[in-house]
Amino acid sequence: MPRDPPTTKVTVLISGNGSNLQALIDASTTTMPYLKIVRVISNRANAYGLTRAKNAGIPTSYHNLIAGKFYSSGEKDIAIIKQARERYDAALAQLVLADEPDLVVCGGWMHILAPTFLNPLIEKRVPVINLHPALPKKYDGAGAIKRAYDDYHKGKLENDRTGIMVHYVINEVDRGEPIVVREIPCKTPETLDELTNRIHEQEHVIIVEGTALAIIKLWEKRGHKTDLAWFVFRTFTYSSLI
Repeated sequence: MPRDPPTTKVTVLISGNGSNLQALIDASTTTMPYLKIVRVISNRANAYGLTRAKNAGIPTSYHNLIAGKFYSSGEKDIAIIKQARERYDAALAQLVLADEPDLVVCGGWMHILAPTFLNPLIEKRVPVINLHPALPKKYDGAGAIKRAYDDYHKGKLENDRTGIMVHYVINEVDRGEPIVVREIPCKTPETLDELTNRIHEQEHVIIVEGTALAIIKLWEKRGHKTDLAWFVFRTFTYSSLI
């Protein structure tokens, strides 16, 4: 019989609708039975992704920088805000590690993770991966789709292509090692909303593929042998059809 990876506990961080989370939830009941989402954490109370998680019976947490009293909304002192963000990320790390996950997936998480979050996870050997709507080393940070769209219409976009990737998270924003990369050609005529929708459709596929590959790599490092040919066929053939 083909061998899957062992059961893999995953924490998912979200900030919004949670459509990428839903893709992972769906995969956990189809092509990735070894995927167990142990908690969904949002930094926004009204994120619909929390509802998606609850509907699937997944524990949820709300962890917000200001609502958590790390600093008040009217604070202007840069040093105080910086210290507060560091405490926030340290508390987030404790919240995540309490569930003893094997992997953390940022699926639309709109908060730059500080070393006070990443270092405790590195110490526990828990990788963090992120979905970013741009090609490697292109359009790091927020507003990546619009920046690529604007450059395309200015004739500045290389090969008239933007893209998406799943990558490992490091202290440099969106500069971690890519796991899966997919190019997406820009078109004329096409509105920004149309390009955004095309990218989002591919995100739902690549988040599954990237998570699966990260899981395989994780267990290979732990000495587990997986039937890689079977894994690639099942995961990637299915995800290319959804």
